[in-house]
Amino acid sequence: MNSFIKSFSKNMLGSMGLELRRTRSRIGSFPGDPFFAQKEIIDRLGVTRPVIFDVGAHKGETVARYKELFADSTIYCFEPFQDNAEILRSRFSSQPTVHVFQNAVSDINGRKTFFVNENDATNSLLPRTKDSRRYYSKTADAKCTVDVEAVTIDDMMQKNGVDHIDILKFDIQGGELMALEGAENALKENRISVIYSETLFVPHYENNPLLLDLWKYLDQYNYSLFDIYDLYRATNGQLRFADTMFINNATRSRVLDNYREEP
Repeated sequence: MNSFIKSFSKNMLGSMGLELRRTRSRIGSFPGDPFFAQKEIIDRLGVTRPVIFDVGAHKGETVARYKELFADSTIYCFEPFQDNAEILRSRFSSQPTVHVFQNAVSDINGRKTFFVNENDATNSLLPRTKDSRRYYSKTADAKCTVDVEAVTIDDMMQKNGVDHIDILKFDIQGGELMALEGAENALKENRISVIYSETLFVPHYENNPLLLDLWKYLDQYNYSLFDIYDLYRATNGQLRFADTMFINNATRSRVLDNYREEP
């Protein structure tokens, strides 16, 4: 077992141990809710008009939450499923700082096959896995495929004149690693402060990345795990998925390292 895996295992167990028992809303002065935690970080960074990329915006649930917390934010929403993209445009039509793109976000620009499921919240660039125990509901089975236009984060930042992303949010059903690969330049140049992502612990889609895969990829760009939220388990007790938050070293240094040390 290499040093990274040892570190991962130690930190992972520690993080999960705290999370599995979490009944509090905060630790010390830091919020336990993931959205309030993001606000705490952004406020402590001194950012008053954050730029947010909501990748997998669905019907605008998290867009609305971010707008409640960051009234002066600019939000770029990415939703490849046409029906949902139209809902997003209609829902936020009166808000000029919410921009909707009917695109998937991936590692390349171009056409990709998009797998539409019975439950549209589980749509993905990856097909459902068939080679292992089914950890998803039958109501989320495959329905059809459509071709969608994929873009990369690096390209969208350049095209829209975005120099820095304060919060990069993913809810893209196994597409997280591909999307991160399309943000290579931004990650290298330390131009993303917070990454908040749904993360899988067992296969739900063919070759979907697990937490270890995302952590290893982000580690090379000096991002580290901050916390794990909202853990969901299967009927057999297996941890299925959760939401995770990663921050870069600059954010850790400016925000977390200034907190008082443990008693």
